[in-house]
Amino acid sequence: MNANPINLSPLYHRCIFRSSSRVDCHEEAARELAEHRLRWREGNADMVLHKANLRGIGVYLLRYGAEVEVTPRPSNDFVVFHWSLCGLVEMVCDGQRAVLLPGQTGWMFPRRSWNMRWQTGSEQLIVKVPTSLINAGRRLDNEVLPSFGLLPAKFEPQWLVLVQTLLATISGPTEAEGYDAWSSQLERLIVDFLLMGAASVVGRGRNHQPQAHPTLGTSASGRDRHPIDRMENIVADRLGAPWSLNDLAEAAGVSPRVLQIACLRERNSSPMDVLRNMRLDAAHRRMQASCFASVTETALDCGFGHLGRFSTYYRERFGELPSETCARRNAKNPVSRLEAATHS
Repeated sequence: MNANPINLSPLYHRCIFRSSSRVDCHEEAARELAEHRLRWREGNADMVLHKANLRGIGVYLLRYGAEVEVTPRPSNDFVVFHWSLCGLVEMVCDGQRAVLLPGQTGWMFPRRSWNMRWQTGSEQLIVKVPTSLINAGRRLDNEVLPSFGLLPAKFEPQWLVLVQTLLATISGPTEAEGYDAWSSQLERLIVDFLLMGAASVVGRGRNHQPQAHPTLGTSASGRDRHPIDRMENIVADRLGAPWSLNDLAEAAGVSPRVLQIACLRERNSSPMDVLRNMRLDAAHRRMQASCFASVTETALDCGFGHLGRFSTYYRERFGELPSETCARRNAKNPVSRLEAATHS
């Protein structure tokens, strides 16, 4: 987490739960955050939960490890603010859909339905605010706090300062004189700030929807596949080229952010992982078909400059080492094996 702009160590020192048991993970998250349905998808469970409380506000740092689909039960008792530290989270709240990218903050106050899909390895800082704290001296309705929204980018620097202050206060001398008054004031400041951010979204119009790309709302046969298809068609002819994310986005004809969202939605992978799998598939086909294909030459031709990593990725994808693919190919075709030996 070195890339994060704030110091999260006050939370990292407060780990309350760690488990690879899917049942235990579900029960702990339900107990601490909200009743919910949890559907495990790809990957192994590796849940870590850190927790700290100010007064009424709860602060959590949560990772499931695997890709999961979370469907919490809507509640009028609290509002949650998600700050994405790592990985992408797709959110659907009362029919509104968006993707929370690393570094973004979104709030959820659902009236009807709430669903989230966490990408494998996603890690989220969650601030759980009781509605009683928000309602103090206010009227909490759609005009004050919509059911879902993304904090505008212009508010993010101030939000980071508030989060850092919150963590510092939690880890500070809680028994010091004046701590209660200061922590109460800090909670009011956090609530006022978040409501100010929400009001700026509402100010754009009552029918404003959170910013989201069409790739999140169409089927795999629709427009969202086009950027990936364009990328793959261009990359297929130059697998050995040193592609970067920006290069892939240019080939797809979209921005890097849009390409990341499209690949996550349709392939459950990042663009660079899609590229790597294309290279691995090409290497696999080549070593299966050609008796003259050596492991080293195939790896280099397909864009892998590190043979050790190539072998590791290859085994993860196909269940065997590249050399085992070649040996199995030659065992099935002794004539080709003889021709290969003669050619060498």
